[in-house]
Amino acid sequence: MTLADPGRDSLQAAELQPQARLKAQPVIDWLTDMGMRRSRITMLHDGFIRQLISIGIPIDRSTLHLPQLHPQMRAVTVLWEAEAGGAMEIPRAHGVEQTDFFMASPVRLVNEGGPAIRRRLCEPDCPMDFPIVQDLQAAGYRDYTARPLPFSNKQMNTVTFASKSESGFDELDIATIDACLPAFATVLELRNVYRTARTLLQTYIGARTSDRLLSGTVKRGDVEQISAVLLCSDVRGFTALSENLPMQEIVELLDEYFEIMGTAIVDTGGEILKFIGDGLLAVYPTDHAGEAATDSACAAAMDAAQQALENIGKLQERRRAGGLQTYEIGIALHVGEVMYGNIGAADRLDFTVIGPAVNLVSRIEGLNSTLGLSLIYSAAFAAHWGGESRSLGVHPLKGIAEAQEVFTLADSPA
Repeated sequence: MTLADPGRDSLQAAELQPQARLKAQPVIDWLTDMGMRRSRITMLHDGFIRQLISIGIPIDRSTLHLPQLHPQMRAVTVLWEAEAGGAMEIPRAHGVEQTDFFMASPVRLVNEGGPAIRRRLCEPDCPMDFPIVQDLQAAGYRDYTARPLPFSNKQMNTVTFASKSESGFDELDIATIDACLPAFATVLELRNVYRTARTLLQTYIGARTSDRLLSGTVKRGDVEQISAVLLCSDVRGFTALSENLPMQEIVELLDEYFEIMGTAIVDTGGEILKFIGDGLLAVYPTDHAGEAATDSACAAAMDAAQQALENIGKLQERRRAGGLQTYEIGIALHVGEVMYGNIGAADRLDFTVIGPAVNLVSRIEGLNSTLGLSLIYSAAFAAHWGGESRSLGVHPLKGIAEAQEVFTLADSPA
């Protein structure tokens, strides 16, 4: 779709600009003040529209369209409607840019660098060249415009305004909106950058750890001793699998496995600290909150392990039915003291846990294959969990000075 007519008043007459800047000044002052606050994007957009209405611009609907650097979303739309009383955020999944909905939208044209678009729905000869224009006219709107909203990194965003006022927007209304948009874009970009940084940190290092980094725990050697429940897991026989399967199938296999493990861990209050090949390490910090907190964390970790094993079992049934290679996993659980914080080179740090407890849970996990079981845990974990366990005997572990007694569920097969 090409745009034949962006609207005869998409560029405002120069003589309106001084008057528009004067009218826009209260809104710009409000945006300048908002720049020092950490509010959500929905709250910022809601406040901005209300400020425009307070200086006499008849807005009844507005949308904000922001491309996102996010593993699950391609963009977000913030919708403000006067009748709804505020703004709401609508996530747009990856692939939305290929849909008929987006391809037929004025937002696509503006995001691709096109000019502002204006459709005076109150005029009989108004072009009805976009589905959204037809929908708005049917809903009683009399004017619509989509304006470009560029960021300093060259990301193009779009903001739209619609009015039910009998005569729609006048030229001074549009000029005033345009006078406000640079300040709005500046404040919005600050919010979006912080949001993107937080999202990416949470995606790659976890919610709890990302909060610590954003709060200032960034110096090498910034570590603390904490008590935590540790969960270690990997795919058994992964080396043989990776040699016999195509690489793309291996990637899909790992994604399925990690999705199941990650969902179980996050849903029970844990956090994945790292993925190591086909393995992962997760923690349930108890922050020295006492025996009850440790018991509760052990119960949560056990719930995660059992939930994950159940869902991995269902996945193997589906893979077998589909003629795909099946596999088994091993999970180990332990509780103990660890050092938690920034460790690494001066310019390449890792926020992780280290200590004898980490070494022990890793070695216990290695027993899964030897003993033919999917779930094994330490004596310390068994004592805090409190459920029915079966001893698997005492076993020497590589790198661990003393042999360790390990356990599994009482009803696990011998």
